[in-house]
Amino acid sequence: MVSESLKKIIQGGPVEGHTNLCGTPSASHSPATSRRITRHGTRPARLAALSAAMLLPALLAAAPANAGISEKTVAALEALANKGSARAQYELAQHYDRADGVKADSRLALSLYCRAARQDYADAALMAGRMHMAGLGGVSKDADLGRAWLRKAASLGNEQAERLVGTVSVTVKAPDRCEPPNLRWGIIRKPPAEIRAMVQKMAPTYGLDPDLVLAVIAVESGYRVDVVSNKNAQGLMQLIPETAERFGVSDPFNAEQNLRGGMKYLRWLLAYFDGNVAYALAGYNAGEGAVLQYKGIPPYRETKDYVTKIRSIYAQTYHPFNRDVVQSAGLVSTAREEVAELSLSTRTRSSGKR
Repeated sequence: MVSESLKKIIQGGPVEGHTNLCGTPSASHSPATSRRITRHGTRPARLAALSAAMLLPALLAAAPANAGISEKTVAALEALANKGSARAQYELAQHYDRADGVKADSRLALSLYCRAARQDYADAALMAGRMHMAGLGGVSKDADLGRAWLRKAASLGNEQAERLVGTVSVTVKAPDRCEPPNLRWGIIRKPPAEIRAMVQKMAPTYGLDPDLVLAVIAVESGYRVDVVSNKNAQGLMQLIPETAERFGVSDPFNAEQNLRGGMKYLRWLLAYFDGNVAYALAGYNAGEGAVLQYKGIPPYRETKDYVTKIRSIYAQTYHPFNRDVVQSAGLVSTAREEVAELSLSTRTRSSGKR
């Protein structure tokens, strides 16, 4: 049968007795932390709780003894994690951490730990800290970042973290940075049929290639309708409140509204940068002002990685645009050189993996 810890995700109890990447049992949550975690006051948390109840039969499906986690259970955990359940994010991270029923992926595990930790899940903050401190599994070693996550865990009452960095009596904000996985969309098998159908229907209305829109959604949210980033970007196409207001989105967690707002912005960016896909994507990530400031893709690691990831899915360098949408920014002459550079970089990375 599925482990007791999975049942506790459904029932709302703490998950205890896991062995973490460093080989030691993870600490259970303090009562105060457990109360914070089990409170379903936010919309994502309420949806996660509802999804958990609906997915109960799948999570409790029988499996052969010692067979590890089943594919059905992995899929159910992914659905809960993508809805914002910190418990499911932590549980799924543990399986990727230990290669339990899934292929080991420490960087993906870290991404899931960080998502849970940002929801005040103490054990997840502990694991994020340890992985950075030790530089395990291909995760970049970063002692300062590791200590920051450990302080976050200690502030949530995690006893192991307190032993490592001392008692922290004040609330500590989660670090802004967490090592991203190799592919942020790695736990997504394919676009959900409903989302794909909506995009294929709506994209032509805005003069957009549906494949480009789907690639943006894959990297932005992993097709998660109710996800919120640490920078308060919301929904499928990760609209920050200012962008949502700019393009007439009143409810960013409404899939259709979010798609319309995101597509309007993408259409605007493509027109502004004369159909140059790389520049439009950089603008979507960092803002068109940053692209103008640097007269090209900004030298931010996040933005450069973002553009490269999307172009590994969507290889077109040019996209048709509507000049009536906005006047050109006038960066086309330099755009060709940067696109060529990105294309060479992408091919080099791909050949190196073979």
